[in-house]
Amino acid sequence: MQNFIGVDWGTSSFRAYRVVGGAVVDRRVSADGILAVAPGAHAATLSARLAGWPTNDAIVLSGMIGSRQGWREAGYAPCPADAAAVATGRITWREPDLGVITLLPGLVTHDARGVPDVMRGEEAQVFGAMRAFGIESGNFILPGTHSKRVDVRRGRVESFATFMTGEIFAALSDHTILGRLMDAGKAPGDGSGFKRGIEEGAQTGPCGDLLHRLFAVRTLGLFAALPPTELPDYLSGLLIGAELAASLTSDAPSAYVIGGGDLTRRYQKGAEILGRALTPAPEDCVVLGQSVIMDHAR
Repeated sequence: MQNFIGVDWGTSSFRAYRVVGGAVVDRRVSADGILAVAPGAHAATLSARLAGWPTNDAIVLSGMIGSRQGWREAGYAPCPADAAAVATGRITWREPDLGVITLLPGLVTHDARGVPDVMRGEEAQVFGAMRAFGIESGNFILPGTHSKRVDVRRGRVESFATFMTGEIFAALSDHTILGRLMDAGKAPGDGSGFKRGIEEGAQTGPCGDLLHRLFAVRTLGLFAALPPTELPDYLSGLLIGAELAASLTSDAPSAYVIGGGDLTRRYQKGAEILGRALTPAPEDCVVLGQSVIMDHAR
């Protein structure tokens, strides 16, 4: 798909890309995630954010905008799923003043116990990264509030797993006693807290061991074993270390990481501490993946 407007519309953010000849020529970012948009105001919000862009371009939406709490529910394509399967699950309609809108579905998988897991938007990023790297198989990590590990074989998302790493960090930091001794802003730490957290979080142990280790965020501060500036990084390291230990195994010691900014670099550093490797994906993977999916929509 050479010319279109791609929108990655998540829970807390809105990102739009204008694509001409297969290349991103303009982009817009706002905090108009689905939680910030009033019911029934999605069309007006989209129109306002795309103001000035050509109205005859097809508009492709992915992310939480297709969830039950979004504009319209697009459902989930079952894994294993390739780009064609995602395209098959799309819904399309014509919106006054906006034109034709295509809303992409999410994916659903089930673990060994039969418990379902879902994602929306990350599948477009993964298909885009595959196109960018010229690969059909690989393991991918997508850091975030709900981090994902995605396993792709022969062009199909075989399975994935969600880790509530970012949300747990925020909840523990802001709403439990663990945050009382933290100093996250007055002075930078030296990195010792993060390294220690990664190493301890990645250690295997009995079920519930991480719950015990988390209380050390408080006790290490009480007894001055870590300075207040290192406690947030220690907590971050514990959680990321536990996630990476589950995602980067001896059978799959490396992966591609999709994201940007400090969080992605933090995951790369954590993997390096554990003797693993994360290769960063190029920017704008999501819109490249939307294009890949829509190539199967004809």
